[in-house]
Amino acid sequence: MSDTAILEIVELADGEVVLRPAEASGEPLVSIRFSDEALELLRRSRFDVAREMLDHAITRTHLWDGEEEEAPQAPATFH
Repeated sequence: MSDTAILEIVELADGEVVLRPAEASGEPLVSIRFSDEALELLRRSRFDVAREMLDHAITRTHLWDGEEEEAPQAPATFH
């Protein structure tokens, strides 16, 4: 048996994009919800944008390396 997790990115019926284990039920690991204004601007690209956001977060935090990073002291805000 492998220790490798298989994750999937799914767009739910309400437009929320989630990252979840492929073979598990329950709460998603990450969820992205765009505002109505963002949805209007992104249109059909919203899933691609969400996928890139998740990919960037995973690769920048070295999640796949099994290394744990210290939790940030305050949440980051991006504009």
